[in-house]
Amino acid sequence: MRKLISITLIAIVAIIWIALSDLEFGKYDSFEEVLEKGIPYKVKNVIHTQNVDGITVVIYTTEPDHEELPFADYDALAAAFLEGNDDDGWENIGPSGWDHYDNANMTVYIKRIPDHDRQGNTRSQLYAVFGEINNQEIATIELISEDNKVINGADIISKDAKRYYFQVGYERFVRGLSEDGDVIDRQAG
Repeated sequence: MRKLISITLIAIVAIIWIALSDLEFGKYDSFEEVLEKGIPYKVKNVIHTQNVDGITVVIYTTEPDHEELPFADYDALAAAFLEGNDDDGWENIGPSGWDHYDNANMTVYIKRIPDHDRQGNTRSQLYAVFGEINNQEIATIELISEDNKVINGADIISKDAKRYYFQVGYERFVRGLSEDGDVIDRQAG
């Protein structure tokens, strides 16, 4: 009988503790909460959000970890891939990190957007291509295939006196063009 009472008391305490604690089980109640708690890097500034086939892509800046990169004196550009809404909850479903290619003209980040069905099967391969435009002469960003065909023009986003670009699609090359169509920079992804 004592064992039954002990187990019952432990169960009651556990239920009360779970009910009163702020436990998170992979889903967050609001978009703001998933930005704050669901992304492994501190979101410093949201640059752009866009819904792509039910996945909200968030391009943001963060400060690099000074233990890993002690001489980094810049804000890193990164992307988060979120699924959900404020009614059902939000979760971060994508890769994190900021591997990129860069030079004085622009940066190039290519991240795969996870697109799986409920059973975990891959439905399609989507990629987010984004970066910062550092050269003021660059007026257009294009995604280029290996055989030099223009696939997509990227959206250019201005935020806090800086320019960024974003486009969905995976191509081997990204190039920045002047207003006259001259290639200023071409980077391989």
